[in-house]
Amino acid sequence: MSSFGRSRDFLVYLAVLIPYQAIRLMPYPVVKGMARLCGGTMNLIPSIRNLVRANIRTAFPEYSETEVARVGSRSLYNLALNMAEFIWLNGRPDRIERCYFLPPDVTERLKGHVARKERIIFVNPHLGSWEASGVMAPYYAGVDMVAIAKPVRNPYLNKMINSGNREKVRGLEIIFSSGAIRAATKALRDGRGVGTLIDQNTRVRDGGSFVNFFGLPVSSSTAPAHLMKYCIAHEIPAVIIYGTSVRHEDGRVHAHSAYLPKPFSEYGDETEVLQDLMNISEEYIRRYPDQYLWFYRRFQNIEPTCPEELKKRYPYYSKVVGPHFYRKTSHDIKAEKAECRQP
Repeated sequence: MSSFGRSRDFLVYLAVLIPYQAIRLMPYPVVKGMARLCGGTMNLIPSIRNLVRANIRTAFPEYSETEVARVGSRSLYNLALNMAEFIWLNGRPDRIERCYFLPPDVTERLKGHVARKERIIFVNPHLGSWEASGVMAPYYAGVDMVAIAKPVRNPYLNKMINSGNREKVRGLEIIFSSGAIRAATKALRDGRGVGTLIDQNTRVRDGGSFVNFFGLPVSSSTAPAHLMKYCIAHEIPAVIIYGTSVRHEDGRVHAHSAYLPKPFSEYGDETEVLQDLMNISEEYIRRYPDQYLWFYRRFQNIEPTCPEELKKRYPYYSKVVGPHFYRKTSHDIKAEKAECRQP
């Protein structure tokens, strides 16, 4: 990186550091008020508002425009609150316990897996406070785990947000999406759990598969099933747990968990596993639609073989994928080889 680029990144870091530190000093009611202001401001920006509402209409065609607007507005508020709240609690046990709650039944199940030395492969959606799940399992149940995250391009911000915030909870380590499978399998061998976000737009060439989500084929990652198969092949005891953390009426974020509806050995392939995980995810989203992250191009990729009547249901930003979605180009292969050569 050039000296200009480093200087620019550092200035951006300083600009973010001021509000970041300010949030940590604020009383909690002020944090909530600030989040409400931020969420309302985002809702006034046409590009954000249009994307959020287009996604909600796609998932819930039965909603009236009034209901679409209400859910969209609440979703942006919850997004702002979750982000601000996560910065505010930053490794403070008293604040963690004020904001996050792991129910006793979930706690005991997780502790049971830990006692049996079973590696937990957590599957988490962008619902409620997804950051909370990575905090509660280690903090309340003693789960030693790694969580896969996308790095921030700005190295100063990346260190502050990831190493400087997420890893404040003992037992949690952040690994990055580049080379994540290699790092995740190492963690499993070392006796640690792995947290993954189940999301859309994973290319088939990168381990994605098209499954049904709100009545439309979407591409998502089969990584949880691949990690489970790795554990079975290497005789490592493991379990897949779907976990999500949503805000309840008491104002705190409560953890929920679910297991696959049948034994892993009864699934024909990774896509079948992914479909059941997406079914669980859709069930929770329907229960808490205003806590889902609709500010994301969730329905971006359309299969070339998708029927025309289904193509019409996709939102405005969607597009039919090309061959590059399914197979890697020579440029991709060269980039991967270069990455592997790096120390």
